[in-house]
Amino acid sequence: MRLRTDIMIGNLQEKMRGIGEGSTIMMNSTQAKLKAVGADEMMNNLVEKLKQLFMMLENFGLFLIGRLDDAFPPETRKERLQYWLRVGAPFVVAGLVILVLYWCFSRCIRCCCGVKAVKMMKAPGANFRIPRHVFVANPKGYFRALHAGKVKF
Repeated sequence: MRLRTDIMIGNLQEKMRGIGEGSTIMMNSTQAKLKAVGADEMMNNLVEKLKQLFMMLENFGLFLIGRLDDAFPPETRKERLQYWLRVGAPFVVAGLVILVLYWCFSRCIRCCCGVKAVKMMKAPGANFRIPRHVFVANPKGYFRALHAGKVKF
């Protein structure tokens, strides 16, 4: 096994020797091709690639519809879907109940002890409360905004 890996490494090193010169030649030829190809031809190529993409997506959609017909044949589709609806409905309802309870409890916990309380103060020159850190950070800016009428009550 050791001999085999040595041979593979040797082959790889031989292949890698000429990459420096070859890559610059390849890059220059690619740039020349791009200059030779006009903007119209590039747009035509782009449009063709988009058409191919849409055809591929359409074929994929038809494939999925075919798989659905295989899984639920038209003759028994109604009974099978009703069965899976009866089987899956309790799980969906239970999941929704768990999500609603989680949302409610997270709100209650956040209100009581989950979030650190922000110190509030009476806004100077106005009759409402603001967070203290906002006023302490820039009192001059607060008073400018207050006198300009930009402070919302």
